[in-house]
Amino acid sequence: MAAKKLIDDKYIDPVFAKVGKRVYTYEYIEKLRKENLQLKKDGKPIYNLIPQKGFQEKVLLTQADIKIIGGKRGAGKSFVALFEALPYIFNPDVNMYGFRKYEDDVKRGIWKACKPVYRGFGILSDSYFEVKFLDGKGATMKMEHLAEEKKVSDRFRGVEMAYILIEELPEHTKENLDTLFALLASNRTTSGVKSKCVCTCNPVGKSNKLRHFLDWYIDPDTDTIIPERDGKIRYFHRYGDDVADIAWGNTPEEVYNNPNVHAKIDKLVAETGCPYTDFITSLAFIEGDYASNEILKISDPKYMNKISARGTESTTNDIVGVWRDIDSGSAMLSMEDMERFFNNSEKRDGYMRASADVALKNDFFVLYALDGHHICDIEIWRGAMSDDVIPFVEKFLAKNGVRKENFTFDQNGLGMWLSESSAFKGKAQPFNNKSAPSDTRMWNNLKSECAERFVKAIKNGEYSISEEVLNKKFTDKKKRSYTVKERLMEERRALKRKDSATSRFEIIEKTQMKLEVGHSPDFIEGLLMIEYLFRKKTGIVRRGFENW
Repeated sequence: MAAKKLIDDKYIDPVFAKVGKRVYTYEYIEKLRKENLQLKKDGKPIYNLIPQKGFQEKVLLTQADIKIIGGKRGAGKSFVALFEALPYIFNPDVNMYGFRKYEDDVKRGIWKACKPVYRGFGILSDSYFEVKFLDGKGATMKMEHLAEEKKVSDRFRGVEMAYILIEELPEHTKENLDTLFALLASNRTTSGVKSKCVCTCNPVGKSNKLRHFLDWYIDPDTDTIIPERDGKIRYFHRYGDDVADIAWGNTPEEVYNNPNVHAKIDKLVAETGCPYTDFITSLAFIEGDYASNEILKISDPKYMNKISARGTESTTNDIVGVWRDIDSGSAMLSMEDMERFFNNSEKRDGYMRASADVALKNDFFVLYALDGHHICDIEIWRGAMSDDVIPFVEKFLAKNGVRKENFTFDQNGLGMWLSESSAFKGKAQPFNNKSAPSDTRMWNNLKSECAERFVKAIKNGEYSISEEVLNKKFTDKKKRSYTVKERLMEERRALKRKDSATSRFEIIEKTQMKLEVGHSPDFIEGLLMIEYLFRKKTGIVRRGFENW
């Protein structure tokens, strides 16, 4: 009996078939796409790895040395960037790399995203974040972090990378483009395939160098991508260290004839014998769009609802694709600062501390436990009754092994009741917002000191927070659901310098904080108070404020 054909001949392109090649028709690809949508609707796994029509298809059809893709939420950029590597997996001489800024993000980001794409093609090692395609007989892909920017060149000097995927490119380009170009220096191969670099991104403003790098694609009046330029290939040669030191053109010839680079390229041609085009790089920016991601619409119908529910200006920028800064410099912590904090490696030292923002009515009673500077536990309570608070706190401290002398709480307002209780009086460390700071020349009060020190510590990467804490959900009095991560991202806007402050730093008043955020900033205030414990000379603290 003859073997059954896997694919009907009517789906094989007749033009290619004449020269002995079996190439699927577009009609067949559309058939597979419809099949995928039906599988997703039925709650079944998708087994056809097919790029979706629109953005994902456009990415794969665009031929450029560097492709920067995304610019809007929900476009499916990670999938298509990982898919782009699949044609290379049959070549055992090919080495491919995927990157994120921080090591923790490799595991929860790019490594997690690659599994449904690569699972059927080889061996996936969770220990090394490495894929060995065709059970070790094909190409390899390694996932790495790029946290130490100055070491990137040394780490990858001499390494051949036929394919490079950089997830969340703006994480690497906030101050310069050095990391991108250091990796591009290794984007080469002797394996017989064309080198590729694909980078994903969301919109950023002019405080990030990526915004300047992509200026040609962006309307200066609306800060949105110019439709006619979306996906167009540009050519460039970088002749200096700054983003402004780049010669651009619509053709390689236009770049070559630029007076800033013409003599330099001629010298390189004379030294190497290579054509001038070898020293000119092609780039395409391709904007993604949720509208073309039919799979996401089915798998998560509430995706846009959940994203837009955050209600911040940055969320609107991400959805609409607006390349504009949104913090206007007034908030002390940016979204990027918080994202780095959320993704930091653990900052434990084995010493347990705890802090609480006390509330007994409509606001949240928030308790944190920390191992060193690592936030490892949280309890969130709304509408607490006074009689229940002391056993609630004691149970939390005992659970996390925190001695009462290493526990601080907001003494102002309702916290005064807690500080006078026999359970904590003379044992815990009440936090009085208006008490004197360690240096009255620098800060107006203790809260201002702790706020500024907390901000600096976050920016310096000194704090970390567990994924379990970040993802913990709670409901406010209006029955709106949040995660701790979402709440902290919102409440960062409460940390601002008071306009009337003199040379001494002073944080804005609580009433203004509520106006900035739209509610009491219980979560961020509960955190900044922990700085007070690093000042107190208890038995476990090894350095105080005076040593900072």
